[in-house]
Amino acid sequence: MRLMVVVIVLVVAGTVAIVKLATYDPMADDLLVDISALHTWKPTTEQIRAEISQARSLQEQRQMYGRLFRSRYRSKEIPVNLRADNQGVFYLECAATIPTWDKALIARQAWCEIRDLFGGSPEVLIYESYIGTPSRWVGVARAHSEKPDSPEVVFDTGWHLKRKPRDTDFLSRLPQGG
Repeated sequence: MRLMVVVIVLVVAGTVAIVKLATYDPMADDLLVDISALHTWKPTTEQIRAEISQARSLQEQRQMYGRLFRSRYRSKEIPVNLRADNQGVFYLECAATIPTWDKALIARQAWCEIRDLFGGSPEVLIYESYIGTPSRWVGVARAHSEKPDSPEVVFDTGWHLKRKPRDTDFLSRLPQGG
C-alpha cells in the first residue's frame, strides 16, 4: 500500500513538472528586464550631456557620468557601477548574476556614450563581483581593431582556469565620489 502511494505521488509530481516545463515562457518572466532598448532609458545621453556640462573639471564630468550611468541601471534594479580613474580609463562593474551577453551590451553602450561625450578612443574594463567579494576582471570594451569607430567587447574566457585571481580590487584605487 505504501509503495502504491509513493508511486502515485511521484507520477503526479512528474506530470506537474513536465507540464510546467512544457508551458514555460521565459519572456513572460517579470524578473527579466529587456535591455534591447538601452538608448531609451533615462537619463538619456542628451540628458547626461546637459548634466555633465555643468561640472568644472574633466574628472568631475567623468565621475558625474558614472553616477548618472549607474542611476540608469539602478532604476531598473540592475546592479551596475561605472567609475573612472584620473587617466580616463573607465571601470564597469556588474553583478556576476548578469548574463555575459547583457554585460557586453552594457559595456558597448558605455563605450559608445563615453566616446560621444568625451571623445577619443575609450577603454572600458569590465569587472564582475558577488556581494562581499573582490571584483574580478572579466573583459574589456575598446575600439575595434579594423573599425576604430565601433566598439569591440572581448571577454577573458579563461579566468576560471587560473588558480589565483588577479588583484582586481580597483575600487580602493579610484577617486571617491563616483
